[in-house]
This record gives sequence, structure tokens and C-alpha cells, in this order.
Amino acid sequence: MAKMFGREELLKALGKIGAALGRDATVFVLGGGAMCFRNQKDATKDLDLVFLKTHSAGNFTKCARRIGFARPPSIGNEYQMMGAYDILENADGFRLDVFCKTVCGALSLSQRMEKRAEPFGKFGRLEVLLVSNEDVILFKAITQRARDADDIAAVVRAARINWDAILNECKEQSMEHKWYGLVYNKLAEIEEKHGISAQIMGELLELDKKTILEDAYAEMLSRGMKREDALAELGKKGFTKKELEGL
Repeated sequence: MAKMFGREELLKALGKIGAALGRDATVFVLGGGAMCFRNQKDATKDLDLVFLKTHSAGNFTKCARRIGFARPPSIGNEYQMMGAYDILENADGFRLDVFCKTVCGALSLSQRMEKRAEPFGKFGRLEVLLVSNEDVILFKAITQRARDADDIAAVVRAARINWDAILNECKEQSMEHKWYGLVYNKLAEIEEKHGISAQIMGELLELDKKTILEDAYAEMLSRGMKREDALAELGKKGFTKKELEGL
């Protein structure tokens, strides 16, 4: 089992790296780190950090290496899929997952997320902000790491959640990536496991069905199928006349 690190150890790590930075940088803390700093979780095995600028991420990782962090010899599949800028670990097994703007190659730290973020503190030349509870939930909902569902449940129990902010962020970023199904599945898991029901689940499911329908229709047309034949085939697959009218 991976070693866990508490709030004081996280603060110490940020302080050491921040003191070693040669220039000012701003970082947003996601996941278990943000939860620990809000006392929603006792400990975490890593810090998920997002920078908006590549040079800031690069300077941070260089400083982290100077104080003993290094690329771990092996990285699990769930971490490889996250598309991190860099993943570093020290001799104690404490891990830094560093991202530049985008997490999992999909969800970007948007201007809306920046505005929702909460200033946490200044560590040397490193300014640290915590992403909102809503965005902690959203980022955890699209990843496939163990305990994410339990963490989301802990956030929901500890804070008043604006579910519409989560739904709207999904919609706003859906031009490039549609993860309605991922978010719905994670919330369904939480409902089954923890008895917590999110009011946006119904709309997420409808949006996911619409995405599946649109993708299937586009794929049929790309194969040279006529519109009327594609609609007939989709009708056989269970899509309603009303759903097909939107194509």
C-alpha cells in the first residue's frame, strides 16, 4: 500500500520547492492535496499541481529535482493515462503529479475554474491556489484512480456543492471532449456506494445519450450511408423518433 502524507508534510514540500524557485510562479492544487488543505481528508499519497504556463511547470520540476525528487522507475497505467507534464517522487515515496493547463489530456483549467479557485498561501516565490470543491469533484470524476469515488463523497459531505457549476463546466468544455458518460458513471458509483445522489445525473445521462447518437450517426454517414437509412438503423437500435429529429 502506498505511503500517505498529511497536511504538514504537504506544506513542508511546497515550502522547500517554493524557496528554491528562481522566479515567481502560480500553481493550482487539485485532488487529495486540496482536500487535505481543506481538512476534508487526513492524508494523500501525492500532490496534483496544475500550472498555466509551460515555463513555470518546467522551473518547478527543475527545483523539485534539486531537492531530491526524481522520475519514478515505474508508473502505473492510471497515471500514464493522465498525461502529466511530469511525475516526480522523493525517497519517501511522496509524489508530485505536475500538469500544464490540461489534465488527462482533456479537461483544461479554464478561466471559470481560475475564478472559482481559492487563494491558499505563498511559499517562497510560489503562489498556491486551491481549485474549488466543484472542480475537485469534476477532475476526480474523469480520472480512473482508486479511491476517487470515496474522495468525491467526502467532499460532498463536507461542503455545499454547486452541481450546476460542474454541469456547466462539462458543457463549456464539450466542444473538444465529451465526458458526460464518465462523470455520470462516477456519480452513479457514488450513489450506489455512499447513498449520495447528485441532481445533475439525469441531465448528464441525456447528454451522454445524445453524444452517443451523434457519434453513431456521423460514423454511418462517413461510411456512405444515406441519411434515411442511417436514421432507420438508429431507430432499430432503440433511439426514439424525438431523439432522431435532433440530427
